[in-house]
Amino acid sequence: MIAVLDHRAPRDAALRLSEFGIEPILIPPHPMLPPPVASHPDLLFFFTQTAFYTVESYWKQEKELLQRISRQADLELCLCEGEVGDRYPSDILLDAAPIGEKLLCAPAHTAEELLALYGNNVIPVRQGYAKCACVPIGANALITADPSLLRGAKSVGLDHLAVLEGHVSLPGYSTGFLGGAASFCPDPTFDTVFFCGSLSRHPNGQQIVEFCDSHQRKAVSLGEFPLTDVGTIFIVR
Repeated sequence: MIAVLDHRAPRDAALRLSEFGIEPILIPPHPMLPPPVASHPDLLFFFTQTAFYTVESYWKQEKELLQRISRQADLELCLCEGEVGDRYPSDILLDAAPIGEKLLCAPAHTAEELLALYGNNVIPVRQGYAKCACVPIGANALITADPSLLRGAKSVGLDHLAVLEGHVSLPGYSTGFLGGAASFCPDPTFDTVFFCGSLSRHPNGQQIVEFCDSHQRKAVSLGEFPLTDVGTIFIVR
């Protein structure tokens, strides 16, 4: 099992993942993205249970690394026709939020390949940073502070927990997103959600633990430092 995460993620978080038998794979920056988020996996990748998607420019830059991920996780590597850029909305090409069979995203700016995967199960939302802004919990629930994601969840009957905005560190910006500080595994049976930092530092920390528990998921803090947005920790097995 591997964890794909920003190469700048706190060292304690990577060490804790190793203690769970998960090998951290650190992602180098893409010069076409803004520097504070240039290594954020949720801007560079989209994972399913059988494949992962990225852009051609990153493939050309990191062929050996991407081949390693493909080989170790036994996933097909797929290249999108679109490209990422350093300004919104060109940076959100892959930043869609998969919740079971549904995909929450801003369709006009999402990779066509992802839209084709989900077809009629694409749920339009105003929040372009959909994956950054929410924590998928299994196949039928999510946690978010974003009103448009909450509306999208309600419209299709997903269970949801609304939390306060902020309280997540992202150096270079005034705040980060909770989804970017959490893990995501495309296998909905995986029973652990890791958080990069301590949930005790978040005002809704106990509610988050209880909500995860209500969906048969364990919420695990990866350190005693404040929750830190590292662009999602993708757990792949």
